[in-house]
Amino acid sequence: MPGGGRMGGVAVTFTHRLLNTHITALSVKENLVFIGEGQHCHAHDVLSGRQLSSTQVFCAAVVHGLSGQASPAHDGSWLLLVFGQKSLAVLLFSPDQEKFFVLLEERNVEDWIIDAGLEKDLAHVVVATGHNSLLRCEIPDLAVCYKNLSKKTSGDELHSCPVTQKSRTVSLVSDIHMSDRKGDLSIVAQAACVERCVLFSGHLVMMTGHWESAVLMAGTMALQVMVWGPWATRDSEGKVLPLHCLEGHQGSIFSITFSSSQGLIATTSDDRSLRVWEVKHKAKILPPINPEEEQEYWRSATIIEKFASYGHRARVWRSLIFPTWIISVGEDSVVCVWEHSGTLAASWNGHDGASIWSVAACEDPLDRLITGSSDGSVKSWCLNAAVPIIAKLMSDLPWNDEHSTEKCSEVTTESVENSIAFNSGKTEEYNVPESHELFEDNCIEIPSLRRKPVAVADFPRCISLVAEDMVLVITNSGKLYSHNPETFWHLEYEDERFKNYAIMEANPDGRCVAVGTLGGTVVILQVAERSVRPEVEVVGSSGKVFALQWLTMDRILVLGTVGLMTTWEIQTKDKSRDHTSVHNVQGAACRISTHYLPVSMHRWLCAVYVTPIMTKIAPQHLVCGDRAGSLHLYALNEPKPQHSLQGVHGKNGVTSVLCWHRGVVYSSGRDGYIRSLRVCEGRLLLLTATRVSGSSWVSRLIAVQGKLLAVCFYGVKLKLWSVGEEQTLLEVECGGAHRSWDLHLCGTRGWLVCTFLKDGTPYTFSTSLSNRMLPLIRPALHTQETMELRLPFQHRRETVLLTAGEDTTLRLHALQQQGQRQSFGVVRSHLSGVRALCLIEETHVTMSDNDTVWLVSAGGRAELKVWECSVSEFSDLASYSACDLCCCDVCVLPSGHDVCMEGDSSKLQPQSVILREVGSHMLRTGCHRNWKKQHLTLDPETRYMGATAFWVSSSQALVALASSDGFLRIFLFLRECEKLWEPCAVECGSCVLSVAQLKVVTGTILVTCSTSGHVTFWDLQAVVDWSLSLTASEDLSHQPHQPPQPQELTLVAAHQSGINAIAFHYNADDPSCIIMATGGDDNTISVWKVVVVEGAQVTVIHQCSVVGHASQVSGLGWLSENYLISASIDQRLIVWNFNKKDGVLWEDPIRFCNAIREDRAAEEHQLLMPVGCRFTGVPDVKGLIVSDVDETENVGHKSHRIDKRVFVYAGLRVCACVCVRVCAVRASPPLPLHTGLLTTFTAKHTFITQYCLHTLVLLCLVIKVKLVVFELLKA
Repeated sequence: MPGGGRMGGVAVTFTHRLLNTHITALSVKENLVFIGEGQHCHAHDVLSGRQLSSTQVFCAAVVHGLSGQASPAHDGSWLLLVFGQKSLAVLLFSPDQEKFFVLLEERNVEDWIIDAGLEKDLAHVVVATGHNSLLRCEIPDLAVCYKNLSKKTSGDELHSCPVTQKSRTVSLVSDIHMSDRKGDLSIVAQAACVERCVLFSGHLVMMTGHWESAVLMAGTMALQVMVWGPWATRDSEGKVLPLHCLEGHQGSIFSITFSSSQGLIATTSDDRSLRVWEVKHKAKILPPINPEEEQEYWRSATIIEKFASYGHRARVWRSLIFPTWIISVGEDSVVCVWEHSGTLAASWNGHDGASIWSVAACEDPLDRLITGSSDGSVKSWCLNAAVPIIAKLMSDLPWNDEHSTEKCSEVTTESVENSIAFNSGKTEEYNVPESHELFEDNCIEIPSLRRKPVAVADFPRCISLVAEDMVLVITNSGKLYSHNPETFWHLEYEDERFKNYAIMEANPDGRCVAVGTLGGTVVILQVAERSVRPEVEVVGSSGKVFALQWLTMDRILVLGTVGLMTTWEIQTKDKSRDHTSVHNVQGAACRISTHYLPVSMHRWLCAVYVTPIMTKIAPQHLVCGDRAGSLHLYALNEPKPQHSLQGVHGKNGVTSVLCWHRGVVYSSGRDGYIRSLRVCEGRLLLLTATRVSGSSWVSRLIAVQGKLLAVCFYGVKLKLWSVGEEQTLLEVECGGAHRSWDLHLCGTRGWLVCTFLKDGTPYTFSTSLSNRMLPLIRPALHTQETMELRLPFQHRRETVLLTAGEDTTLRLHALQQQGQRQSFGVVRSHLSGVRALCLIEETHVTMSDNDTVWLVSAGGRAELKVWECSVSEFSDLASYSACDLCCCDVCVLPSGHDVCMEGDSSKLQPQSVILREVGSHMLRTGCHRNWKKQHLTLDPETRYMGATAFWVSSSQALVALASSDGFLRIFLFLRECEKLWEPCAVECGSCVLSVAQLKVVTGTILVTCSTSGHVTFWDLQAVVDWSLSLTASEDLSHQPHQPPQPQELTLVAAHQSGINAIAFHYNADDPSCIIMATGGDDNTISVWKVVVVEGAQVTVIHQCSVVGHASQVSGLGWLSENYLISASIDQRLIVWNFNKKDGVLWEDPIRFCNAIREDRAAEEHQLLMPVGCRFTGVPDVKGLIVSDVDETENVGHKSHRIDKRVFVYAGLRVCACVCVRVCAVRASPPLPLHTGLLTTFTAKHTFITQYCLHTLVLLCLVIKVKLVVFELLKA
């Protein structure tokens, strides 16, 4: 393809940067995975997930299938047959050079391609089409092409390949005329089945690689699978009769898979079933080696249904057949692993609710399963790890053979008069203990209650892991047992103080164990050489020890009665000692600090030191979580908390606190949330809140290999959840959360060991995390429609993106200069889909903090939120030690430096970008207790459709929201107190789709677009003046004067129906003259001149209108004063040249469709001419954003160049990033009138069907391109 195209004296080029959309095809060869995404093909390394190469295969077709085989030279390269829609191409991938080469450029066939395959001679390709026919097409001999390629290839460059990764700049003009871009394939033979119908799916089988024995398994509209080949018997009309017909599905058949080695056929359907068919023969047949044997294989076969399985909750898209497993994936995002008998062996949610479109696998030795989804992600799974984990019972329990001499109380079962007697003559006085606990373990004895002493067996009270294979158990009788593979169970220690109550905590390195007792004593035991001996004793309090928490390797926090928290530094000695005596302990303990926990219902504690961000000084703060769900911040030298966040984790309590990644504190609770916080000026600043999917009890946070994991409980299962990748790593049935449990992680081996008590018996299990924490091949974006995109920051050569989706999430990303996208985090705060997203602009005031931006998000349920987004730069933290970085419940740092930045320290890291929620508001039209009222309160579930915001002062901002109920609502945001209030709202008459601010020198004007096709201008200056008169201390809900309402200035009927996009261009020489462009559902783009005079008088003058697309216009943006870019549902980006041609009246091209023409001689002769077009590859485009490129990228460019970056975001996928360069060149001679493309006409001339319009666009562009080329040659 040429590097650019010229139309009307303008050269326009698009350079591809990034595409993220549906993953529609996968193919795995050895340790390589080939990915089909849009019109592109990528190659990734399976082991590391690194992208090796990428190339654009098709101009405007989506890749639907990939078929790979070894190259003819057997040098490790791979031939890749790529097909999609009606296009087909052949690529060669060289692992040594990590590059794609094109052997056969894009070619077309006459029908939709269902499947395709290369013949053995590499000179023909067999194509299965959508109307149940087979085509044999002749192609250039790929073996010869490969030899020629090897000769022409020198080093790493290939000069004859126009579509390689090194040459990704393509012509705009050549993209427009689809039919003339490449030649059609030459058909040498074809065959059609007698059942001529549209196929939903098909699978081409060529076991010997020849057309003479090819077989097509076709999924027809009759819900049958027809097996036929071009060599089979034909009827009188020459149609092929089917060899076999498989029936059984009750819905459309979406995929067919055949395994020749297993003799199995797997089909998936709309009826949510997976059906497996077995190909049987009367006698054992060897694999066919020639076409005749393959024909006999199918003629003599009998195909019977083996089983039908229902394991999915929605449509099943794809399946795979393995020697021991059968894999199915579907619309419900579930991956099911089936045995060959039809039994479900395992299933898991693979892509967080997104539909899984494609699946592939590499067998021995990797044994990896690769899945691609509609959220744009590609993930790898280890099939060995798919087998469910079952905890094993620890046998030979020593306490089962003994009976404790301790007697426990039990109410007798004798008659009533003999069992209970009350002493009514004596009054007992009971006082509530000082610990504020209403019930304690050492209950007050009531002598009047008769007890029957019985001897009961000993049982374990708590369990702990101190090493990978060493388990410690404390029994009710005060005995401490250890278990390891060499000695099994061994009595290590016995203490009377451990009877009836004991809590046990091991320090992070497992060398010391602390045991808290009922009397307030804490015994520190040292673990060495697989033995346990007492080391130090401390008296934590005068009563019961409620909680123990290791802060560092040698510091422990003890919670006693009355909320007393003491921190002790333990100094151990390594010399041998006689530990036959219980209290013969050596070593020392020094009290470091004392704090008090605020009063709550129960005593509960988890705590962590907060590590300073930039320096290696000692920690200055302590963060504690309690049973009331609150977080408390302590200065180390102060006994009372500096700041508290009350009930941040609900009423069920905080379970874990972790300081990780540059001083950010992560907390978890029984509310199912993980929250991140930062200490700022002596206060706890809440940053984000993340909901763990499918769990209501997050028990512990751990850091493994630079990833944050959460140990959760749901029902009777223990679940390990990856917070960053949002997926479950493992699930084990344990009985629930109310039990003693512990886990240990071996960093060197990546092995996890867990033990827990169930029914008074210890259980244990172990598994490899390395097989479960596989690298992510391609990261995900939104699982549903992506509605908005904004660019908060440009950090050096990286761009920070914020996207909002219908899946209720906000997601942060970083776009690197190389075109790679890195996911920075997911924020789940909205209750419904997010439809509107905007920055709070500095229109009237300049904010002092350049590293912080403020944003507004809004959407369903009329929910509005305000966010603070900041970027922090940190120095390299490689010199920190593990204990300096984090000390918490469990801190596992296998490599010792998990929080250090890898590679270039100048790059943004996920922890450098902080998105904090600072305000929230929901529109409620009535009381929640409507049943108490006599009248109905209507709540239409209002949805915010658009938003704009701007600062009116350094502490106040106005937020304007477009509402689906036809109102324009104005909110006031106070920065200091972080409050939102709705002062006024004005009715617009119909659903308001968008709202924007018109930036003028004097006054404040808003512009709204509605479903009625009207553009309305509003004067907001009175509301701005009123807001400036307020102070933060005033009660906004009780104002003495009613806030003023926005005043309508003018209304313009711009379109016949809804207006989806609006864009403004401001003239620096004349600020009062603004050019406005609008795009709507009527496929029309209109340009207007807006004149604003002093006193907020607005005059709108129509310039021109064009039917710019074959579908709704969804995005507009100005590249410069003369160039406009538009996006549409038709997946095309079009660049328009807007200029003035005095004295020229252009003929309207609508005459081709016999539409009505009117005299427009009175109009100003403005032209909106298309100068370039590009297929986006993003379906259902929602909008676009135009931004300037980095200053460093413009070095050496001429001044007449206009360099912009365009971000196109869309439904179910986002972020097709395109670089647009518009260059002024020598003007071409004027084109004849009959070649004018979509010249100006008013909205009245839009009575034209989409089909006719699309045909008109193609015809005009073909004519124009040919004339331009001719004129260039002539010049």
